[in-house]
Amino acid sequence: MISEKNLRSRLRLLRRGFACEDRAKATSTHSGVTPPAHAGAAPQSETDIPVCHRVTPPAHAGAATVRRNSRWIALAAIVSMVSAVAPVCAQSKDSPPVVAFELSPDDVTAMVASRGVIGGNAEPHFRSGNVVYKFESPEDTVTWKVVVPEDGHYDVNVLFSTQNPTQIEVSSGDSVLNAPAMLRTWKGKPYFWRQAMPGTLALKAGENEVTFRLPEAKPIPGRNDDAPRFGQGVTENFHLFSIELGTAEARAGEVERAKEIRGDASWMVDEKYGIFVHWSARSRSFHGDKQRADWFQESVKLFDVDVFADAVERTGAAWVTFTATHQGFYWPAPNEAVDQVAPGRTSERDLLGEIIDALDQRGIRTLFYLHTGYNGYDPEVWREALGANDLGSTTFSDHIEAILRECSLRYGDKLMGFGYMDGALAWDYPLNPDWEAWARAIKAGNPKAVVGLSTNRGPMVSPFSELGVTDSASTISRHDPQLFGPGKQYGDVLPAWWCLMDKNGWYPAKPLNGKISDGPTHSTEEYVAFFKSMAEEGIPVTMNLIMPADVTAEHPVFDPEIMAVMEAVRKEIRGE
Repeated sequence: MISEKNLRSRLRLLRRGFACEDRAKATSTHSGVTPPAHAGAAPQSETDIPVCHRVTPPAHAGAATVRRNSRWIALAAIVSMVSAVAPVCAQSKDSPPVVAFELSPDDVTAMVASRGVIGGNAEPHFRSGNVVYKFESPEDTVTWKVVVPEDGHYDVNVLFSTQNPTQIEVSSGDSVLNAPAMLRTWKGKPYFWRQAMPGTLALKAGENEVTFRLPEAKPIPGRNDDAPRFGQGVTENFHLFSIELGTAEARAGEVERAKEIRGDASWMVDEKYGIFVHWSARSRSFHGDKQRADWFQESVKLFDVDVFADAVERTGAAWVTFTATHQGFYWPAPNEAVDQVAPGRTSERDLLGEIIDALDQRGIRTLFYLHTGYNGYDPEVWREALGANDLGSTTFSDHIEAILRECSLRYGDKLMGFGYMDGALAWDYPLNPDWEAWARAIKAGNPKAVVGLSTNRGPMVSPFSELGVTDSASTISRHDPQLFGPGKQYGDVLPAWWCLMDKNGWYPAKPLNGKISDGPTHSTEEYVAFFKSMAEEGIPVTMNLIMPADVTAEHPVFDPEIMAVMEAVRKEIRGE
């Protein structure tokens, strides 16, 4: 007998879609803010016809299970029939793999633009591969294949960027939604945003086509497609990132479930500021020139946790956001879930646990940062093993969930959560991961743990995020309040500020040659005033400090000029 959990797990594959790809593996170019879609070669003969990856639903289930899952089983039957009759495959050499998306009655499904059928003169962006642009006439379209379990009405969100007024339209058969495109009313990020379309889209049971277009589109003379580039600023002309489909009940259900498991971030407001360190796979040592991934095990053995914790204590930080992984998935602690994906990327020493304990002894809390290994050091091998290239599979989502759960259970209530989940919108969102499962995994060992899904340069990722997380680089400022709250661009999250202090960036990507950085970006007076102002407004600040890959007593942990600034901040904020 198949359990309800197993049935749902299998059927969850369906809402991820059926990936169509060439038997001769599609290649990709990793550049831009969003990862490129995988474009397969055009079929040249019958033997070159792309293969659609499908999931076969369970053949039988117990009576009780069938009653509880009647909608799911009906959906599985529909998808099976559709798959048997008409597999959806991209066959143009210029088109990425096409995915047929299954719309679950319980979830919201994201469909990135480049995974639809692109018509007319529209085309995938040459650098931001999830994005489609060049909408120059009403015939320039993106069409997605979707499968629904029963007749229903679906809310529609559109994620896009444009400086120019235009009409946007989403349709399926005779059901048409039309509205003026929303234009930015705030300064700075997000550079692309989410707009809820008025009304609902009527979809019939079985397979549907959902089409996006600009009904009044026309060429704009003298335009510059790459100024600003998508994600680096608001584009002059319309760039489509994705659309989202979900019933009103599904959307409300997600919000309610997120509230039920919401973590506690009030301590961050009370304690005002912490620091961020990028102990990256690509970091260099104080005198060496090799990336840390090349000597990963040695770097773990060398790490002096007391030297590190003492340096953190001098900054006055109430918490540390420490990179469990960054720019290459190497985990400095035991984790069987990581080993199951790719052996050799964990350590016998539980460095993460030792750091948590050393900081805890000094009254300092720990959050982790996670980078799912989408770029940086040797990403192709890891991503393939992780299942991130399998568009029709939940393997990627399930592996990350298992890694997060094992970590949370290992460290319990001493780990305050994963405060910064990098690449969540740009890289993970297009794969439709199970955000709720990730959030529950993070809270498995500590129900109060917090989750921060990075929006970076776009809008909120999911209601299961609790912290405002975006890369603010060296800017010392604050977000526009109109962006926060239920239904707003950043959602119902705690506003928080994440930025860097060193002129040289987030981490030592180049040889240090005995000098950690060129000092702070702003003056001590500016930083003190900034930290004081943010503390008064109740906005927690996490300030990144560059740290060498070899953390020992033989040299400073942080740049002396940076440390002097942080000591001045500590005296102003902590009074000591």
